Amino acid sequence: MGITTRLIDAAERRFGEKLDYLRDIASASPAAFYKFALFLTFARHRKAAPLDAYYLASIGALQSEDCGPCLQIAVNQALAEGVSPSVISAAVAGGASLDEDRKLYLDFGRAVAANVPEAEKLRLKLAEKLSPAAMVDLAIAIAGARVFPALKRGLGHAKSCSLVQIRIPGLAAKTARNTQSQPLGESESMKFG
Repeated sequence: MGITTRLIDAAERRFGEKLDYLRDIASASPAAFYKFALFLTFARHRKAAPLDAYYLASIGALQSEDCGPCLQIAVNQALAEGVSPSVISAAVAGGASLDEDRKLYLDFGRAVAANVPEAEKLRLKLAEKLSPAAMVDLAIAIAGARVFPALKRGLGHAKSCSLVQIRIPGLAAKTARNTQSQPLGESESMKFG
């Protein structure tokens, strides 16, 4: 078993999901795998954003990207870093029961990922509350959320971007697809899963 296999095995244990697409990359192009590993470090950058803000923006973006396993990884990471299970559960359920700030983080992630006009209005609201460095953290989290589902789909792993039951220890599983939430605007409709 080589170092690449050990790295992927460790990542699967840490994230709680299979990463077969990474195995395909490593097998077909080891150089691409190691370059992608550098991206992973970038995609997890968070220095200034509050923990809830970072993960809620990421979850909102992943809901827009419609990749259940990627969403589960974000949920697992958020829980491992100390985000409240009830906050995560509320976000996965659509965010209606979140407080105003947390709902703003979630909606911002969705709006930016969906490229809807409301994204700028939400960004301006957040910029009044957060530092420029925190805004960078959120932008990276949202942009990173797009890469993983696109890469998986491009490699033929689209079936892994399917409806899943999002697991939150201590709470009932939540289905992430077709979750009803307050619409961001009339210009778009949200998909979850």
